[in-house]
Amino acid sequence: MSATTELNEAERALVESYRSLERILREQGDQLAPFAHRNAAKALSALWQVMNGLDQDPGHLYDLGA
Repeated sequence: MSATTELNEAERALVESYRSLERILREQGDQLAPFAHRNAAKALSALWQVMNGLDQDPGHLYDLGA
């Protein structure tokens, strides 16, 4: 998929899910219980693969533990 390819509705929803979860971890991660933070970071890692596959340039998540 190239950067000029428009995302379909399902892909847009996944991109928004990734961005939302990343925002929560960055801005409110300290409010999560350790198990919740760990599992959210795992979920974000899985969604990172989706973002990468959609050529969305997700960057690195090392600082979030993902």
